[in-house]
Amino acid sequence: MTGVLVRPFPRAEHDFTELADEMKELLAGAVDALEVAAGLEAKGIGDKAARRYGHPDVFALAARLYEHTVRRPALTGHAANPWLPDGPAWRRGGRHALRGLLFGLPGMGYVAASPLLGGPATGLVLTLALVSCWPLGQGLAAVACSRTSPAAARRVLRRGVLAGTAAMVPVCAALGALLGAGPAVVAVACAQSLYLLAATAALVTGGEAWLLLILLPGLSVSFAGPPWQLVVAGWAVTGMGVTALAYERTRGGTATGISWSSLRMALPYALFGLLAAGLLTFTLVAAYTGYGAPPEATSAAMVALSTAMGPAEWVLYDFRARGHELLRETRSLREFAMHVRVTLLELVARFLAVLAVLLGLAFLAAETSPGLVRTAVCSLLLGGALFVALMLQSCGCTTAPLVCCGAALAAETAVLVAAAPPPAEVQLYGSAALFTVLLAYAVVALGRATAHR
Repeated sequence: MTGVLVRPFPRAEHDFTELADEMKELLAGAVDALEVAAGLEAKGIGDKAARRYGHPDVFALAARLYEHTVRRPALTGHAANPWLPDGPAWRRGGRHALRGLLFGLPGMGYVAASPLLGGPATGLVLTLALVSCWPLGQGLAAVACSRTSPAAARRVLRRGVLAGTAAMVPVCAALGALLGAGPAVVAVACAQSLYLLAATAALVTGGEAWLLLILLPGLSVSFAGPPWQLVVAGWAVTGMGVTALAYERTRGGTATGISWSSLRMALPYALFGLLAAGLLTFTLVAAYTGYGAPPEATSAAMVALSTAMGPAEWVLYDFRARGHELLRETRSLREFAMHVRVTLLELVARFLAVLAVLLGLAFLAAETSPGLVRTAVCSLLLGGALFVALMLQSCGCTTAPLVCCGAALAAETAVLVAAAPPPAEVQLYGSAALFTVLLAYAVVALGRATAHR
């Protein structure tokens, strides 16, 4: 008998199962069939060997192995969570609580300026100077935090404080001249700007404890109630102390320039600071421009909102830390989105609860009653909206907060000018719309894994 002996494929299905078992670790973590094909070739299985498993080439064999395996990549080593600083939780919480006090307590400095506040022009100059200085502080902090070395950050902060103060002096002088305020008011506005920028430098470099000690002279004379000359002197000592602290905390920085790319990176944060200041001071500016006095509880609410920024930072760090952990623990994008959205809503509710407590304490201390409920609801909605905007910014979503806050402020201003309703009512409805839109957007945008890189 003559002819060619043809050798059949030997039990292809049995061999395929054995092969899949041998390569189960690679298959469980493979990202695509090409990675499996590379693993097969590394084992010495090419096209000829693939035909013995019942497939025309190694790529077809790899595709079948990939399709018939459930992906369960092995967990890598537990990397340190960058959003959880070293130290116990009580220390981190105490630091954020201290920062909240430092945000809120300087409001007592306006007691020192009370003898100067003889007319609406004075209050308007101080408020507009505050609104102008806030974006400078936000942008300065953003540029400093983008530096990879502490020495470079210190240099940026020192230059920023000097340049920002130099820029605010003509701004304050122009506001005073335009609105008819005297030299004393312009001096107070310039001192306010210097304090805000110097305090920003101290906070960015971790000088919270020193800053609290330096605030004590001004706070002491404000609460003790001596003649106004002594109050001004006490706050002058505090102002000089903050300036000296900023100088000390930024000493020894390396010579480094501020590039245009750094300025472009900081621009969204500076613009957000400007819009946030405009939203917070809307009723005050409206009152100074003749649209009716704000509710009596407005000043107390502003102190509570400022103080709440400390707890807001703590909750924000918690959100980023949980998002980092969910990226490691969840098995699918749908599971991640579900968990991170629940976390988002939970932490927003936690912040609102803290803000409600602070508002209650501020209202009790101020002993105000007219317009209390409306002011409290408006403050909760506005504080919640700004907190959600900060959440979005921390995850790299900077455009949406700017668009939403800018639209809200423009709409409030347009309604006030066109129809002249009570400013507090305009702010209430504007804050409700802003909070609703930002929260809805955050639920969608922050549910994506790419936002938590």
